[in-house]
Amino acid sequence: MNSRFLQAAFLILAICTVAEACQVPVFRYALERWRPDPYDFVIVHDGNLTEERRSILVHLEESLVGPDGPMVNLRFETIDLAEEKEQPEHWKKVHADGNSSVTAHLYYPYGAFQPKAASIWSGDFTKDNVNAILDSPARRELVKRILAGDSAVWLFLESGNKEEDDKLLETLEGYAKVAEKEIPIPEGVIQQSALDDPDLVLGPSDAENILESTVPLKIAFSIHRLSRNNPDEAILRAMLLHLEDDLLDEEMANKPMVFPAFGKGRVLPPLIGTGINEENALGDCGYLCGPCSCQVKSQNPGMDLLVKANWWTALEGSSVIVEKELPPLSGVEDLIAANDPGDTNDSRKPTESETNVSDPNSGVPSDVADEKSTTSLIVWVGVFLLIGGLLVGTLVLNKNPDK
Repeated sequence: MNSRFLQAAFLILAICTVAEACQVPVFRYALERWRPDPYDFVIVHDGNLTEERRSILVHLEESLVGPDGPMVNLRFETIDLAEEKEQPEHWKKVHADGNSSVTAHLYYPYGAFQPKAASIWSGDFTKDNVNAILDSPARRELVKRILAGDSAVWLFLESGNKEEDDKLLETLEGYAKVAEKEIPIPEGVIQQSALDDPDLVLGPSDAENILESTVPLKIAFSIHRLSRNNPDEAILRAMLLHLEDDLLDEEMANKPMVFPAFGKGRVLPPLIGTGINEENALGDCGYLCGPCSCQVKSQNPGMDLLVKANWWTALEGSSVIVEKELPPLSGVEDLIAANDPGDTNDSRKPTESETNVSDPNSGVPSDVADEKSTTSLIVWVGVFLLIGGLLVGTLVLNKNPDK
């Protein structure tokens, strides 16, 4: 009896695993269903802003939203030192280091009001600086390639030695060709065009495998070179070079780095120097092109870049779902809370300026969310019916051991 019950239990576990398995590649899942986290942008001043500075603030606010909705994963707040009550000494020091009457400071997502927060860029609050923060030629090219179907774009930060960089570029192009040739698209992915087939039969486990846009699905990698001296990409370099603590160290200054960028501008930790080899490059490619087994973004490696793009329109109205949350495990609740980017440990009350948040995925129609809930319900009903059938079958076999 115990043996048969264990067999039934293993079958139930297998069915549950299959029912919730997702075959959509990580790079595509990230593009269609992961929300880019908003960077924090803090403007610090002492006393009333001049008319010129107020016009720059209006320009910033208007730039965050396009004709079809939010455009940039950025939220901003202004801090007047004359009225600051929460962290006056901290912001006075930050402002003094900027050497300007109005200073601007860019932080990684949810980072501005964390204890001992350090900005990734600081400067004068000018219109040129605001525009440079919001967008750049390389980021526009990244968006263009991703929406054309590239699995990822390797952002190649050059060493500065042209001969060595040219040679490495050829090597990277070779790795890309190997990946495109050897890595298959996971089986079970259902493209939008297939839904028009009247003979298509979908099972309960297929709901997660349906692509949510008509962006071409293919295994394709491209390389985009970044100079260490191009002023137009100073903000992008700041975002990349603060990903790890030692990337700005002196010994790293002349080492080439490769940052795989995918989804809505998410980048993986870099390959550096001799670490840029076939094994590591194909390892990253394999992760990005493999089934998205862990659908919760915060439990996957990488960091979102600040990118200006109308993702909603570009993806032709594809829905963006709320990430699945795993049930908390006994004994690790504190660890989960510590890694939750939404938990900023910030005692500040929301201010009027904190409503100036651009979420590229806000405005998701309620009927989309309802459709998602219905699909999930159907999947689980199917799972429970199968479980019930297995349990009944197990009991019958136990009562009739000769059958």
